[in-house]
Order: sequence, then C-alpha cells, then structure tokens
Amino acid sequence: MEIWLPYGDVESLVTLQAENIGELVDPAPEGRAEELGLALVERLRGFERLVVCDSKPSTLKVVRAAAPGLPPDGQTKVYARSPRSVEDVVPELKGRVLKVSPPPTPTVGEATFSPELETGTTFALSTGEPDPLFGYVDARVALGLSCIGGVRKAAYQARGRDEPAFFEETPSYALVRSLVERVSGAAFGTIVPRGGEPFSVIEGGGTEARALLAPKEVSPAKGIVVGAGGRGYDESFSHVLRLSLAALRSVRKGGDLLLVGECREGLGSEALHMLATGRAGEGAIRKGFYADGMEEIAYLNALREDYSVTLLSSLPELYASASFRFRTAKNSAEALQKVFGSTGRGAKLHVFTRACEALLA
Repeated sequence: MEIWLPYGDVESLVTLQAENIGELVDPAPEGRAEELGLALVERLRGFERLVVCDSKPSTLKVVRAAAPGLPPDGQTKVYARSPRSVEDVVPELKGRVLKVSPPPTPTVGEATFSPELETGTTFALSTGEPDPLFGYVDARVALGLSCIGGVRKAAYQARGRDEPAFFEETPSYALVRSLVERVSGAAFGTIVPRGGEPFSVIEGGGTEARALLAPKEVSPAKGIVVGAGGRGYDESFSHVLRLSLAALRSVRKGGDLLLVGECREGLGSEALHMLATGRAGEGAIRKGFYADGMEEIAYLNALREDYSVTLLSSLPELYASASFRFRTAKNSAEALQKVFGSTGRGAKLHVFTRACEALLA
C-alpha cells in the first residue's frame, strides 16, 4: 500500500505491505476556507488590527479568502511575524502587512509587550496544534509567543512537570493566558484543520478543539511512522519533536519510531542547538540554566531512552546521528528497512500522516 506523508512542500511515499499496516491515521481533507474567510471579515469589524500569528497553510488560506473583504488599510491594519510569508501567499495584501515589533527585553518578573498591543483592539488568528508543554497552542498562546517578552521562559518555569500533556489546560497554558489577558481589547480565532484544510474557527482552546477532532483508539504496536504534517509543521526538528510526542501512546515502550519531517530550517530551538554542539546538558538544567526550548531536552532524552528512533529528514548527519544518536536514512525504503530490522518483518506499524491533527482516545 502506498501512503503519502506531507514533507515540507511535497510528500514522501511510504510503501507498506497490507500485513504490516496496523492503524492508518490519515485525516481526510475537509476545507471551508471561503466560508471561514467571510466569517473573519465580519468578525473583524471594529478591530484596529489583525495579527496573523503563523504562516501555516490553513491560516493563510483563510486570510486569502478574507482579503477581498478586509477593511481598507488604515481601518484594520494587518500584522505578522513574517510579512513576506503572508504576502507571498496572499498577493492581495502586498505591501500592506506590517511586521510585529519585538517586545522590549523584560526584567525579572516583568512581562513586556510588542508596542502594537499596548493600545487599541487586536484580533489574533492562528492555526491550533497539540503541544506537550501548553497542551494546545491556540491563538492566545501563538500571540503570547509572538508578542510578549520572556513568555517562553515563564511558561517553562510554570510547567510543574516535564511529562508531555496534550489537549489539557496545563500550568504553562494558564500562565500565557493570564499574560495575554492584559493585551488591550484582544479577541482570538483559532483555526482547527482537517486533513490540512481549514475546517472551523474557535474562540477557546484545547477542550473546544478536541471536540472537533475524531479520537482514534489504537492498541500499542511494535512501531509507528509519524509525519509531523508538512509545511508549517516540519520546518524544524524542534517542531517535529514536539508534534511526534502526541502519537507515543500508540507504540510499545522499547518500540521503533520512524519520524518523517523535512527540517529544512535546522534544529529550530536554542536549547537543541546548544545540546547538539555540546554547550548544554543535564548539568546546565540542574543549575537552572535556561535557553528557549529547554523543555525539549527532556523530551529528546525520554525519546532516546524509551524508543529506537529513525529520522527521515534533511537534518545534517552531524546532528541527527552523532549528537542525537538517531538512525538516519536517505529515503523511506531505507528507513523502513531499518525499522523492520528491529521489529521483525512481520511487525505491524501504525502510521500517522499528520501528527499535528492526532488525537488518541
């Protein structure tokens, strides 16, 4: 059977015999971009700015559908972390998307905000996804990560535990929500995708999102194949790592993971880069040292200790193999050969084409 997993802007073909396929978790595309775009135009009436918090395909499809009906520049200004990434997909907004100013460097115990958020009214839009630290990254968390200084460190310190949590209101989520509540006149729209297409827009967080996803009940298998979700989800190893954890309950401890993600932008977090280059380790964690993404060191260590991991990506061998001690492969056939070398040729593998939409019962 041929299974196509999103891989950056393209797809990677994974070929499995029928007897080797356990559960195939492959959400069917169900898009409502035009409908959601019209609803966004109505929702934005009276707001001074729209902050596009990410560049995921679902987000940009809704923005493009809304673009013809957006109020003229000057009534509703459009901001983004990366204006070019928005304008490349939404040419109707060419020259109109402003860059969100970085927040001032915070002092101890203080939250600082991007200047654009200090006054007026703001509508934040993003596509949601499960996350091991926040439980669910909705538009509130996305706005906080984009526009509030020191929020990542504060969220890490508030976590309470290193074990991943998904679709819960974690202490880290609650902390970010409390900070975002200080933003003047803010409202939020979180896009919930199905099969990579924008399906619904919600105002709440993980509890509301999970009600729109189909939970999958699977018995733990000897191995799993996990695709992060392609463009918007697998640009960095950091993103692939965080999303892959959502599928771990479907594999036996000591089993095999095949992670599929392009990682064209490299490692993605400061902590992972420091770990890979020998500048951070367990000693630094014990001493209270912090770098952005520090929680990912715990996730990576647990992954390496409990499972055998094969990575199919464009990540340099120096990082993937030498630093992280993963097996690597040049293509999916070689990757599967290594997995079956551990599990046995008759093993069944669960396949998740989009970990960004995975919800296990």
